[in-house]
Amino acid sequence: MATATTFSTQMALLTGNAGGAVQSLPSVTVAGARQRVFIANIALATQTSGSVIGVARLPVGAIISGITLLTDTSLGSATIALGDANSGALYVAAQTLTTTNTPTRVGLTATHGAPITTGYDCQTGASNYVYEDVLLTTASASLPASGNLTIIFEYAID
Repeated sequence: MATATTFSTQMALLTGNAGGAVQSLPSVTVAGARQRVFIANIALATQTSGSVIGVARLPVGAIISGITLLTDTSLGSATIALGDANSGALYVAAQTLTTTNTPTRVGLTATHGAPITTGYDCQTGASNYVYEDVLLTTASASLPASGNLTIIFEYAID
């Protein structure tokens, strides 16, 4: 029978709770939190390269556990990135989306599983909010003249 010889950060906290050590538990946001969802729908309408579209509002303290893109129309050579008013590609680096009607999981390791610590408002660009507005930024080409893009944000917070 195999036994663990090393642990994830969260499991190290749990397995270290032995032999008189002070009990240490992972944050409920990373172990045992309820999953929540924010779904954004965008009607494709020839939005030009450089367009910035507000797509979601997530609470500060939330941990993103998944981002899924789904489109019924290829975005062609247009790229999309997901970020905030401070960093345009904080959550998803610029990429094309040409596969239609197929859920595509995306994201960056640095921001998946890490708490959102600073919230930026999408209308003012100011920080220190209790929410984080996520922005989609287009580049390289205009989006198609018609079609639909759905973005599903999965996050945990408790």
